[in-house]
Amino acid sequence: MNLGLEDKRVLVTGSTSGIGEGIARRFAQEGATAIVNGRNRDAAERVAAEIRGDDGRAILAMGDLSLDEEVARIVETVQSELGGVDILVNNAASGEHQNDMETDAAGWLDSYNTNVLSMVRLIQRLLRPMQERGWGRIINISSAAAVNPSPGMGVYATTKAAVNTLTVTLAQAMKGENVTINTVSPGAIITEKMIGMGPEYGLGDTREEIIAAFDGMADSTPFNRMGRVEEIADVVVFLASPRASYIHGANIRVDGGWVPTTN
Repeated sequence: MNLGLEDKRVLVTGSTSGIGEGIARRFAQEGATAIVNGRNRDAAERVAAEIRGDDGRAILAMGDLSLDEEVARIVETVQSELGGVDILVNNAASGEHQNDMETDAAGWLDSYNTNVLSMVRLIQRLLRPMQERGWGRIINISSAAAVNPSPGMGVYATTKAAVNTLTVTLAQAMKGENVTINTVSPGAIITEKMIGMGPEYGLGDTREEIIAAFDGMADSTPFNRMGRVEEIADVVVFLASPRASYIHGANIRVDGGWVPTTN
């Protein structure tokens, strides 16, 4: 299926590893230019080089999304090199699971700044140009924990719930501009970082053994396995395509049925 993403310019935040990296790679496979973002330049250069090695297009836009001045520099870089952004995937976040009763106010504020305001900073700078061009996509990466929080995840889950609300409020404010905003909420996903840590935690020596061990921890899902990065990336790429033009303000859960409630 041709998703019609050729020559689109896609900024994927936090795309130097994990889900973000997978999303950037998938867009490049569809003919889009992937804008790789993160704070680790070596990791970003590796991702961009591998995309180019697979005949894709990629540039770097480095910066810390928790700082206004660095976000401004990211946008300036993209504007200078590509002339703008057609698709924004807000993926960058802190995955640290802090207990709400054990985290002080400064910790709460830091998590909110990293997980929510990082998205707001970019949306405020990139939404209006999309509206003026008459086309655009914004996809916020949330978490299944936002609607099904577990003990010990209070701070993280609360910030992700705020992301879901942000998406809906912005969607309601957009009227007939051919710009959509949606949320994708992954469940437990196996990343390369997790696989790399497998031997340290006694989960096996080979890649296959480690993945099987992680899947064995997901017996609370109907599929009895964790998700794969590619399964998140495929949903994000579809939502960003012209074929998803009537999906707006939605929260798409990709959690293998882990959340036992309605959306």
